[in-house]
Amino acid sequence: MEVLKASVKRILSLLLLAMVLSAIPCVALAANGGDPADDAVINFNAKGSITVTKYATTSAITDQNRTSGTGVEGQTPNEIYRTIEGVTFKLFKIADADAVKEYYNGTSTATYELAKFKYVENGTSTYNGTPITETKEGITREDGTYKFEKLPVGIYVLKEVTAPDQITERLAEDSLISIPMVNTATSSNNENAMWMYDVYVYPKNKASTGTVELTKQDQNGNALAGVTFELYKKDFNDDGSLPVDWEQVTSAEGQSLSLTTDEQGKLTLADLSAEKNGTQYKLVEVSAPAGYIVNQTPLYFKVNRNFTLSWNNAEGDQNDCNNKNTGVVGTPVITAATKLSITLRNEMPSLTKQVKENGGTAWKSDEQYRLDDEITYRLIVYVPNNVAELAAFTIQDLPQTGITDSIGCTVTYGDTADACTSPVAADNFTVSAIAAGGSNGQGFELTLTEAGKATVAGKYIQIVYTAHMNANAVIAGSGNGNTAILTYSKYIGKADDSSTYAITDEARVYTYQYKITKHLKNAATQTLAGAGVEFQLLDSDQTTLIKVVALNIVDGVDQGGSYRLAITGETGIDTMKTGADGTLTVKGLENGTYYLKETKTLAGYNLLSEPFEIQLKVTETTTWNTDGTFTASGKVVKTYGNNTTYSPDNAMGTSTIINKSGFVLPQTGGMGYLLFCAVGIALIAGGAMLIFGGRKKKIR
Repeated sequence: MEVLKASVKRILSLLLLAMVLSAIPCVALAANGGDPADDAVINFNAKGSITVTKYATTSAITDQNRTSGTGVEGQTPNEIYRTIEGVTFKLFKIADADAVKEYYNGTSTATYELAKFKYVENGTSTYNGTPITETKEGITREDGTYKFEKLPVGIYVLKEVTAPDQITERLAEDSLISIPMVNTATSSNNENAMWMYDVYVYPKNKASTGTVELTKQDQNGNALAGVTFELYKKDFNDDGSLPVDWEQVTSAEGQSLSLTTDEQGKLTLADLSAEKNGTQYKLVEVSAPAGYIVNQTPLYFKVNRNFTLSWNNAEGDQNDCNNKNTGVVGTPVITAATKLSITLRNEMPSLTKQVKENGGTAWKSDEQYRLDDEITYRLIVYVPNNVAELAAFTIQDLPQTGITDSIGCTVTYGDTADACTSPVAADNFTVSAIAAGGSNGQGFELTLTEAGKATVAGKYIQIVYTAHMNANAVIAGSGNGNTAILTYSKYIGKADDSSTYAITDEARVYTYQYKITKHLKNAATQTLAGAGVEFQLLDSDQTTLIKVVALNIVDGVDQGGSYRLAITGETGIDTMKTGADGTLTVKGLENGTYYLKETKTLAGYNLLSEPFEIQLKVTETTTWNTDGTFTASGKVVKTYGNNTTYSPDNAMGTSTIINKSGFVLPQTGGMGYLLFCAVGIALIAGGAMLIFGGRKKKIR
């Protein structure tokens, strides 16, 4: 027994048993020498094992958090370390049992040094120039362990070959390990010391912390600055469950973190650590530049206990990681295992209102039409991708009292505002009338059905409809406005908040008037007002009669002087007459050529021999108020600026028509007529007497 004790002591002094529990674990053999090894002490036929438990930390590895290893099982490091799976180790046998026996007996001339080991990736490694033929390979499991089993007595080199991407520093250095080793943890100086055939090593590395890089863009792919978020977290319990409540991540001073995208639309969340069992994070958008829809559906991700990041979007994920944020563009990418890149889209709908050129194909902000003509309007609306999640998304058309909208609409869609060629099915939207009242004419409201939203999400829609100016239309002046309003929700996923934005745009139509002044010119060249002269209004073909409605009615009697074009549903009259001052004004005309056919004039004056041509040439310039920015309530694309300038400035055409006096003929049955007849008879009788009296004289 004394011989055994002395032998063990000498062996302990020769073996390098210190297995440093650090980032560079290394076990080497001591110099050759010592008493002969006793077969009764070392079982050279035994089989041993080497169990590797791989650790990493996001903290700096210092002397304070290093621990010396003993090779025994259960050396748990402090809390800054986490086990790491997916690390590949190789075990190389460089000496067999006989070499170990010779070494410990002191009869070997060999020394064992790691410098003699040469590793060749995908090739043959060597030790002291001799190819190594016995190798084993293993990858650490979820708990960070891998066990090399059934190892014969010998000397081995343990090499870390590859590590996951989250390992940021160099791999652990090689370790020189003998099977067996002495259990120094029990005692290194007494008879209780025992040989260990099962050796445990704990190599460590530095790992990177989690990083989430968020990129915000608008619907056109442009960077969007000024989007603000809040960050929350939950740490997993030992049983893998999560607490109910979220904890907001704050600054060192306990203040909420200011997480706002920069000018490039970027927001980087760095140094996201994992607690002992991992941490669940939640990122919530709280505000965006005015006009953009804020999507408060959370974004979830995890920093796992092995420092890897997980983007979880599986339905029913047990860790609340079911990401349903429709603003996510493409698929989030995890690089280097610890960096998650997410692109998110914020969208702002748009609205454009236009009126079609009279007789043309261009679309304009304002135009002129004849009263009761069919006017064609269009609305172009960008529909956001997440329209199905908006509590409000309605389009209203609100004309002024002088305009009546039709209720029927044609709706098409496309990828751009100018490419709306695909029809939207009639059952994919609904249109309801908005009754005229107050300062409004008849308008409409359009909403998309769920099927319609699915069809046009992320597209532009074009709504084309017709209207006409009614009897209340403003003649010249400020014209007749027609305002469109797009109302949509400010938030998605924000409980009990029905806030909305509104975008407004307007188009304006004008109609004009023509005024004639009727003069009568007598033989003495005096010009007098011609009241009561009657006319018919003809279109440019000089044939089509345009019916009118009298505007100057007193006690049911047309006093003449003022008329407008008749509209659909009105009987109208064929003839107009000049008023007491000799003027006649016709309202509700568009620019163009017309004719006035005089049907009755005053006694002593001749009717015009042919229709009188009038040409209306009025140009208007509309002043618009425009604002491309959003306020707290919405955006004004353009509204009427309360000023229209005309040329001519009275916004009407004018002409003077003169009737001249002619020959005055007596009336049938008057005295002048009888006298004329008597004189004629006398002349005829006298002529007859002369003829017949001359003949009698000749006969005689």
